[in-house]
Amino acid sequence: MGQDMLFWRSAYRSHGPAVMSFLVRRMGRREDAEDLLQETFVRAIGSDSFAEGGNLRAYLMRIAHNLMVNRLRRPRLVVPVETEEEATFEGVASHGASPEQAAAWSDFRGRLAGVLAAMSEAHRRAFELGVLEGRPYAEVAELTGSSLSQVKINIFRARKRVVEELREHLPPAGISTPRSTR
Repeated sequence: MGQDMLFWRSAYRSHGPAVMSFLVRRMGRREDAEDLLQETFVRAIGSDSFAEGGNLRAYLMRIAHNLMVNRLRRPRLVVPVETEEEATFEGVASHGASPEQAAAWSDFRGRLAGVLAAMSEAHRRAFELGVLEGRPYAEVAELTGSSLSQVKINIFRARKRVVEELREHLPPAGISTPRSTR
């Protein structure tokens, strides 16, 4: 077992930076890439499928790629919008949450609805489609009739407003969406 750990430590030093670079380029966020790098090595260490004498870097890259694809396929939070004019956020489930978490989520939904209602129509619509529904910017541009650059500006300004208004409810990194959909 000690020899195996020496092998994997050496493998991490030799191949970890290349795998990390690959993941950062594709995931867009360093935090996501770090998670996947760790999971890549956990999977590799726990697997018996690597043939000694094989190409270890290619093996690690394949694991990293598969983990990345699985992560990007995970369903994202999609907030149902009952009408074009009003988002209620009531359909977003909080099952499995403690009463305190459910109350905090309910408070957040209400505050977010208020912030969105106070935005211009262009900013609100771009934010709902691009951030809440996770649609690609090109699709948001098509649906709103705006140029791609205008959609990016509208989403940026809407995000900035949401972060300013709801800062105490957001994680330290703020709101982000996977860059792979852009």
